[in-house]
Amino acid sequence: MTRAIEAVRYTGRQWVHVAALLIGSVIARIERDGWALPLICTAGSALVVLTLLLAGYRQRERDCAIGLILDGREHMPIAPVERQRRRLLLDRTRQGLARSLEDKIRQASDRRALRPRVTPVPFDPVVVSTLTGELFDVISLLRTPSVSARGVARAERLVERALSPLYGGDVGALRAELRRVRDLLENGGS
Repeated sequence: MTRAIEAVRYTGRQWVHVAALLIGSVIARIERDGWALPLICTAGSALVVLTLLLAGYRQRERDCAIGLILDGREHMPIAPVERQRRRLLLDRTRQGLARSLEDKIRQASDRRALRPRVTPVPFDPVVVSTLTGELFDVISLLRTPSVSARGVARAERLVERALSPLYGGDVGALRAELRRVRDLLENGGS
């Protein structure tokens, strides 16, 4: 986690410096200084690379924070963990996860109405149909205001990760994962 935080901080500082250099070069070019054009091209290219790096480092920081929350350390006084905990407990996040699970149930129950998915990972309608009751239990818990961030993080991983049991063909694995999610949502795993 500390490496991820440092990478974000260091790359963010570099990004600001290169952006300032780019702005200065653009101003110099507007004033018709010939040396500014190559610097604009170089700084612009560097800014694109730094932006991509910064996005990757932010994602790593987010993943580390969610990992700590899943390990039961959601109350650590570390800014990224606190941000992710707040985000997970937002009504908008929980409602979005509940809607995603409802969409899976709806699509599984009406196989003729399967819409093209935004994500390239298909789910098995038979598996989802088999566990509709358990999925509705998780959905109702996500809609209650007093759930643990740890449970919401586990539900988010269930919905968002391509390798989660939701997208596999194993009913037993999905049932076990839904049980873990339900337990964590109800009492934080304790």
